[in-house]
Amino acid sequence: MKAGFFLAATLLVFPGDVAFAMRCGTSLVIEGQSKYEVLRLCGEPAYADSRVEYRWAPNWTGPRPLDGPANHYPSPAVRRLVYDEWVYNFGYTQLMPSLIFENGRLIEIRSLGYGR
Repeated sequence: MKAGFFLAATLLVFPGDVAFAMRCGTSLVIEGQSKYEVLRLCGEPAYADSRVEYRWAPNWTGPRPLDGPANHYPSPAVRRLVYDEWVYNFGYTQLMPSLIFENGRLIEIRSLGYGR
C-alpha cells in the first residue's frame, strides 16, 4: 500500500515530459543549448559521432538547401537533419551522459551507466 502511494506521488512530482539536465562542474547543461555552449561548459567529449538523416517534410516552408537562405518554396520538401552524439566520461563514481544534438541543438540527455 505504501509503495503504491509513493509511486503515485513520484509520478505527480516528476511528470513524463520533464527536461533532463547534466552537471559539468558547477555549470548546468540543459536541453535546448547549442553544441558551442555545451563545449564551453564541459570541454571535449570522450566520444563523438555524427550522422545525417533526410526526412520527408510535407508542410515545411524553410529555405531551399541548395539555393541559399533567401529563397523559400512551399511544401513538400526533403529536410536534412544532422544528429551528433557526445558522450562524457567523468569517472567510475559518476554516470556517463550521452548528449544527442539535432542540427546543433541539444534535444536529449541519456544516462549510459557509470563511467570507467
